[in-house]
Amino acid sequence: MISSVILKRVFAMFPYFEFAGLTVSMYGLCTSAGLVLMALTAFLLGRRHKILLEDIIFGELFSLLGAFIGAHILYALTNADKLANAVYIFFKEKRELGYLLGQIGVYAGGMVFYGGLIMGLLFGMLYCKFRKIKLGVFADCFAVAIPLFHAFGRIGCFLSGCCYGIESKLGFTATEAIVQSCNHVNRFPVQLLESFLNIVIFVILLVLFRKGIMTGRLMPLYLVMYPVVRFFDEFLRGDEYRGMLLGLSTSQWISVIICAAAVIILVKNKRKPVR
Repeated sequence: MISSVILKRVFAMFPYFEFAGLTVSMYGLCTSAGLVLMALTAFLLGRRHKILLEDIIFGELFSLLGAFIGAHILYALTNADKLANAVYIFFKEKRELGYLLGQIGVYAGGMVFYGGLIMGLLFGMLYCKFRKIKLGVFADCFAVAIPLFHAFGRIGCFLSGCCYGIESKLGFTATEAIVQSCNHVNRFPVQLLESFLNIVIFVILLVLFRKGIMTGRLMPLYLVMYPVVRFFDEFLRGDEYRGMLLGLSTSQWISVIICAAAVIILVKNKRKPVR
């Protein structure tokens, strides 16, 4: 009981803190820590396959560029109707350019993990092709590292009060979350659940990597495991503004598609040599 009260007061509403006169975002801090650990993990694993440090660094940076673009594109697509309405008002009412830019900032300024993941993987593939690196083993290193990064990102979500859970007796009540609809309601900590499950995925993939099991195929395995997690924990999400279709969220539909595609890849490449 005491620990529950402490968690509510300290952790459930801690989106920012002041340091040396600067306002530091907990989400940004957690995400940055995750990125550093992802790079370090990929580098340590990459040494087994003699992947150069610079390829790990530049490969991650190039993939992050793609992830940044993709995450914003998918967020904008989930708000396509609102963006279209803003453009319509801009031209019909002859509004100033600042109005349109402001609306774009609101409805395309957020990020969706799946958009970042998909575009990040595509950019990573392009980097491997450009550098003539074996895609399979390079992807293995990041397949292990990505869920570790994601786990830290979800902790940041929890501390910031975004991607919040459904109303529940089991949970926490925020009063200073960055998303106002999260506040003053006891909510299930779905962000922490997903963070924990990402750690589980990380451990499983790390064990497989170290044992040399499914070498060159860990990325599609990750793309089976995480979508299953995401599909079911979406039922515990309370932020319905992220988009719904036929009773399922946008992320659930994407989860189904990615998981099915990854299963097909695993089956087709079961006996193929590692590239």
